[in-house]
Amino acid sequence: MTLLQELAIFLRHIIHWIYYFVGFSFFFFVFGLNEVVLFGRTYLLPLPTGDSISVQVFNQISIDVLPENVQLLVTNPMSGFLSQMSLAMFLAFLATIPLFVYKLTTYLLPALHPHEKRVFIWILWPTIFLFFSGCAFSYYFLVPATFSVLYPFATMIGAATYFALDEFIYFVFSLTFYVGLMFLLPLYMIALSVMHIVKADKWLQLWRHAILGFLLLSALITPDGTGITMAMLFIPLAILYFAGYYFAKKLSKEYT
Repeated sequence: MTLLQELAIFLRHIIHWIYYFVGFSFFFFVFGLNEVVLFGRTYLLPLPTGDSISVQVFNQISIDVLPENVQLLVTNPMSGFLSQMSLAMFLAFLATIPLFVYKLTTYLLPALHPHEKRVFIWILWPTIFLFFSGCAFSYYFLVPATFSVLYPFATMIGAATYFALDEFIYFVFSLTFYVGLMFLLPLYMIALSVMHIVKADKWLQLWRHAILGFLLLSALITPDGTGITMAMLFIPLAILYFAGYYFAKKLSKEYT
């Protein structure tokens, strides 16, 4: 089978997810939640409006993570439109990620051995749970801590505190997305051990290298030079690593 044929098979598996992704992106960009009174009762319904769901979510994000003394700045006429579109697409990805994982699973299962299939299905829901846990951890703890630690340095020297709109959107959601992927670490370890690519005991032997790697990765991803946000990211990664070793050793014995 050629590479193009394999890509065609992969596309057939995820084409429905692409349809849903585009549809949800349009929905979040065009429709907004509005109060509508029907038969004397008030309902919250999605209706076409300028105050779309992407705008409503953006306003909530600004309240949650942006310091009070920091103003958002539009640097070009397209910033507002592109920022809303990017936000709508990210929300659509979050809304459709269970379908994406399911479609990816149906694509990969035929190539796996029976014991690998059982493990792959077993980790399906933990994949979604860990990814959203990482996103929530980044959004509610890591991003606000980064802003609260870094921006006082600007106010101490009397500089005006502004944040470009597109950079703000990119920073918040890229950090949220990458931390979500990093929280999948135990599942990567389990998969490699069950498929006999890396022996489970090897993870324990490499724990010092892993700790050093987590420190470097945390320092690269978090821009805080004080080390506070780096430590906030490093600690859960270290915990997830040892949890991954435990389950990798347990499952590799059960499915060999």
